[in-house]
Amino acid sequence: MHDAENRVGDVPFSGLLCRLYVRIRYSLIFLTAATIRKNTVMGHQKNLFCARHLLIVPILMMAAACDIGSSDPDPVESTPPDGDEWLIPFDEIVDGGPARDGVPSVDQPEFAPARSTTYIPDYRRIIGVHVNGEIRAYPHQILDWHEIVNDEIGGAAIALVYCPLTGTGVCWNRTIGGETVEFGVSGLLFRNNQIAYDRNTESYWLQMHLRSVFGPHRGYELETCQVVETTWATWKAMYPESRVLTTNTGHRRDYDGYAYGADFATNHDDILYPVNKTDIRLRNKDRVHGILGPRTPDDRPLVRIYALKHFGDGVSVFLDRMDTVDYLVVGSSDYDFAAAFRMDPGSDLDFRGIQAVQDELPVVMQDADGNRWDIFGRAVEGPRAGERLTPARGYTGYWYAWVDVFPILHLHQRR
Repeated sequence: MHDAENRVGDVPFSGLLCRLYVRIRYSLIFLTAATIRKNTVMGHQKNLFCARHLLIVPILMMAAACDIGSSDPDPVESTPPDGDEWLIPFDEIVDGGPARDGVPSVDQPEFAPARSTTYIPDYRRIIGVHVNGEIRAYPHQILDWHEIVNDEIGGAAIALVYCPLTGTGVCWNRTIGGETVEFGVSGLLFRNNQIAYDRNTESYWLQMHLRSVFGPHRGYELETCQVVETTWATWKAMYPESRVLTTNTGHRRDYDGYAYGADFATNHDDILYPVNKTDIRLRNKDRVHGILGPRTPDDRPLVRIYALKHFGDGVSVFLDRMDTVDYLVVGSSDYDFAAAFRMDPGSDLDFRGIQAVQDELPVVMQDADGNRWDIFGRAVEGPRAGERLTPARGYTGYWYAWVDVFPILHLHQRR
């Protein structure tokens, strides 16, 4: 089924050039990644930059063929600022290949009704948000090529930030200290995860940490919006009236294909950069949902992990605790989604009798008082209709990435 998308006769010539560009680019990165990782971003890396630039001229010509008529920002070399103020180990920050803004963010997104959207196959994934009454979906097919969408939804300025290498998609508020900022792709990585930057203050933000790790906003933890990652088939069945990001991004890319290859998301050995820590309890690219909990005295977050394949048939829902905080967790292996909600102290909500609801998506659970809740934690029926649960700070991604990025991690085992 996947092979049909990759036949020469089905893809415009510019699309073939895009694919060839990506393949050559990442082949080159593979050749230099280990050396960059060993020697860090300073010192020997300047020589690597020079060697790569000798080879990258024809590649950039192909990239230009992919982007005729687009308005990409002028790329800037992606060497991180030197200094000892980074909140992550400086010697593990690597150049991901493209220069800063070499992977262009989508800054003027356009949307179309889900019912009329035809370019997404049922089995491919999207990331959905529900903000201030508006529901939108952002397909992986576009996010793989752009990684960041600067958007406004329901009166809120948000950024949908996706890292294809770690398979993690998050949504955060772009209003910081009363100012609306715009995010871009820095071209830097930390343990395979994207480091974004904001164009207003030149602060750097580690996607999986959900906070700034360098610059004027160093240490600032972003306000997040809940995301639901699932297949297009599941999403359009749940939210047929939602709006979907279109391919009118201002850039030319092969949105029908795969930026990293059709098997990148399932090939457990296809990891771009070396990893420091592994865990064989799950396969590298098993999809898991993680919750970021309280931080320890040495500033490391506690993390609780739920493997999507452990949720079983249909919809499952259960209560769990991390440190002193209770969470309500819901997910489905069949429907390919997971979500978690924080039980606020002092709340009069009682979910001890919570039950999963089957075959009525987007409704996924019902409490003992007859309230029916959807996947975004909204009460859609019952005495509490209109209320919304507090989303946990969490998102879905590859198992290997969670293990490598977070040192304190607990894998939940279903009994």
